[in-house]
Amino acid sequence: MSKEWIVKAMDMAFQEGKGLWADSLVDVIKDLTSEQAKWKPEGKDINSIWEIVNHIISGKKFILSALEGKKPTYQEEKGEGVSWEDTVKQLKDTHEKIMSLLKEKSINLDDKIPEEDSTWGEMLFGVLAHDCYHLGQIVILRGLQGIE
Repeated sequence: MSKEWIVKAMDMAFQEGKGLWADSLVDVIKDLTSEQAKWKPEGKDINSIWEIVNHIISGKKFILSALEGKKPTYQEEKGEGVSWEDTVKQLKDTHEKIMSLLKEKSINLDDKIPEEDSTWGEMLFGVLAHDCYHLGQIVILRGLQGIE
C-alpha cells in the first residue's frame, strides 16, 4: 500500500461527490440544518451528528499536528459557541490542510511518528477508518430522522 493510495482513499471518503459506492462524509452533512445536526433520539445516550463531527475534527487535528512536526495531542472539540456552518467549515479546512501537507511531504508509511508509538501508515489508515466509522453513524442518525 502506498501513501498516494491512502491519501486518495481519505479524500474519497471525505470530499463531496467522491464516494465510490456510497456517500462521502461531506455528502451526508452538507445539507443538514443545525437542528438536524444536534438532534438525538429521545431517551438514548448517544452523540448527535454535530457531536460526532466535532469528534472527527479532534481526530483530524491530532494527525495535523503530527504532520506539522508537533507532538500530537488529542483534545476533544466541544464546539461551544460555534455555529453548525462554522463547524462544517472547520472540518473541511482541517481536512484540506492534512491533504495539502500529505501531498507535499515525503512520508514513508513504515516510519514511526516522532513521539508516537504508531507509524505514519497506521495513523493515516486509522484516520480513514475513523472517518468511515463515524460516517456510518451519521447515516444512521439521518435515517432515524427520516432524512434520505
